[in-house]
Amino acid sequence: MFMEERQKLIVDMVNTSGHITVAEIQERFQISSDCVRRDLRSLESRGLLKRTHGGAISADPKGKYPKEQYNPKENTDTDEACLAAAKKAVEYISENDVIYLTTSAVGYYMAKCLPTEFSFTVVTNSVTVADELRKHLNVSTILLGGEMSHRGHCHDYYTMQMMKNISLDKAFLSHTALSIENGASIHNSAGVELGRLIMKNSSMNIGVYPSEKLGRKSIHSVCPITAYDLLITDDQVSEDFVMQAEKLKVKVDIAML
Repeated sequence: MFMEERQKLIVDMVNTSGHITVAEIQERFQISSDCVRRDLRSLESRGLLKRTHGGAISADPKGKYPKEQYNPKENTDTDEACLAAAKKAVEYISENDVIYLTTSAVGYYMAKCLPTEFSFTVVTNSVTVADELRKHLNVSTILLGGEMSHRGHCHDYYTMQMMKNISLDKAFLSHTALSIENGASIHNSAGVELGRLIMKNSSMNIGVYPSEKLGRKSIHSVCPITAYDLLITDDQVSEDFVMQAEKLKVKVDIAML
C-alpha cells in the first residue's frame, strides 16, 4: 500500500470514530510505531487531524461555547474527558487546604469527586458547585455572592469584594479556551477580573482543561499559559501542545480516559 493511500485511510478512520490510537493504526496496517507517528505528523501539518498523547483525534477548528442557561447538573450524559480531568485534579487537594473551584463543568465534576478522608475549605462562585458541596460533611464552603447570572454564577463587584479578603492555597480554574500563544480566554468579559484576582490570591494555580478546550482562543484574555503552575488534561491532548507547554516550564499532568 502506498503511503498516500494509507494516510487517507487513517484520516477516514479518525473521522469515523473521532479518535484513534497508535496501536490501532499499527495493527490495521502492520507498520512500526515510528512510521505511524510520521504519518500522524504529516497529516496534522496539513490540518487533517490532531495528534494526541498516544494517537490522534479528528480536526475540529470550532470552539465550544456554553449556552446562556447551561448547567452541567442538567446534562444527563457524562462528559468523560471532564470527569477524568476532575478525578486527576482532586488528587492535588491536601488536608486543611483552602481551594477555589471553577464554575465550569470541570468544577462540578470535581465537587462530586472530592476527598472524604480529611477536612478542607472550598471557595466557589457557582451555586451549582455549592449545592454539591453541601453533601460533603468534611468540606467547609465559602460561597462568593453577588448578582447571579442565568447560569448560576456570581462575578460582579460584590463577588470581587469578597474575594479580595480570601487567600487560597490552590485555585482550580478552567476557562473557555487555552492556547500556547494566547493563554486562557473566555467568552464573557464579566469573569476576566475575578479570574485574575483569584489567581493573584492563590499560592498555586492549576488549570484543569479537557483537551477539547486546548489550542483554541476565545474573545477575552484572562492570563498567559505560564500563569499556571500546573495543567491537567486528558489523554486526547495534542503531543505538540504538551511539548510546547513544557518548554515554557509549565508542568502537564495527563489523565487517562
